[in-house]
Formats: sequence, structure tokens, C-alpha cells
Amino acid sequence: MIARCLLLFLLWVPTPARAAVESSGGGTLSAGLRLWGAMLLVLALILLLYAASRRWMKWLPGNREATIRIRETRPLGPRKALCLVEVRGRELLLGVTAERIELLCRLDDSQPGSFDQTLQQHLDLPS
Repeated sequence: MIARCLLLFLLWVPTPARAAVESSGGGTLSAGLRLWGAMLLVLALILLLYAASRRWMKWLPGNREATIRIRETRPLGPRKALCLVEVRGRELLLGVTAERIELLCRLDDSQPGSFDQTLQQHLDLPS
């Protein structure tokens, strides 16, 4: 419904611009400014509708409270990465390749420090 209204409005915008050109007797600068003003108005309307949909229309996809959050990703090479993922309050370290995803370890909340320190502790890498 909103998409149809927006499409009709976008199709209607050039009509006043053409009427302004015809009535002004060829004032292209004035008509051009009006056309740009109308385009900016349409853009502002689109942004306003987008902001309103993200804030108040919770039925749209992507607006739900996330159960799974990707906290951080570290690329290791082409199509390989480490991902720190939080699922229901627990942190998991995943190895991700083009072919598979593997759980490397579960991280406890009691471990202070940054992601780098925690990763080095779990993988026994030298500092």
C-alpha cells in the first residue's frame, strides 16, 4: 500500500515541474530549481517513512530484538574467518569457511579482557 502511494507520488512530481516550465514562458532556471526542490522533498519523505517504519512498525523484518548477535569478525584469509557470536547471553567462537561453520569454543563471561586476549588464551598463541 505504501509502495503504491509512493510510486504514484513519484509519477506525479514531474507534472508540476512541466506545468511550471510551460507557464513561466521558458524560465528554465526557475523550473530547474523547483524540480530539484520537489526531488529533495520526495527524498525527505522517503527518509521520513523509512525512519518511522524502523521505529514504530515492528512487524517489518529486521526490527525484532535479535537473539543471535555477531559481536566481532576477524578475517583469516580468503573465505575464512573467526566470528565471536552471542546467543542468549553466551559467547561462542566460530570458525567459518566457505564449506562449513565449526564451533571452536564457548567463552565464559568470567573472562575479562579484549577479544584478542581471550583468543590468545584459548588458542595458546604467544603474546
